[in-house]
Amino acid sequence: MTVSTTFGYSATEDRIWLSCDAWPQRVWFPRRLVRGILRITIAQLEAQAGGAQADDERPPSERIAAAHDASLNKPRPGERGRALQMGREDANAPALQTAVLCTRFVLERPGEHFDLVFHTPAGQRRLRLSRTGLHRWLHALHMVLQGSDWADWPAAPDWLTRSYLPPALQSLLTLPPDGLDLEGDADEGDAPRPGP
Repeated sequence: MTVSTTFGYSATEDRIWLSCDAWPQRVWFPRRLVRGILRITIAQLEAQAGGAQADDERPPSERIAAAHDASLNKPRPGERGRALQMGREDANAPALQTAVLCTRFVLERPGEHFDLVFHTPAGQRRLRLSRTGLHRWLHALHMVLQGSDWADWPAAPDWLTRSYLPPALQSLLTLPPDGLDLEGDADEGDAPRPGP
């Protein structure tokens, strides 16, 4: 069964929230807990990349980067493409008012999947993810953190922060050169005006 999760940052609460289709309410993550979630999941993915297959001579840093890139950009067989979406929610949204606080996080590895276990006063909330799913989930969490006010955050590894967009799309996101006026009317330019 495929589950859908959504992250958000609340500046009012200074917390990250997580929503899952299968849960009765959202879960709040304070800064300290998010730091632990990142540390544990990054370490788990890097440890798996460190166990090289006999025919893969690349350094672990290249293997983890390749696995992360493939998770984000190569759909699995039968998978329909689905873009990451970002949005904002009103601070007074009912779903945020009823969210429960996560007090403890555990990452379990039963077989080929990962179980993310979030302990709350209302009971455990679980997510079962494949390795690809964990890469995607971690990437989405990192994207939300970039929009938070947490300036004292430790640096994330290169493989998690690099852009995996194709070069043609990356060039569209670069800043225009200094002095280029993008505000004016494109039809006016420096062409002389027609006479009376």
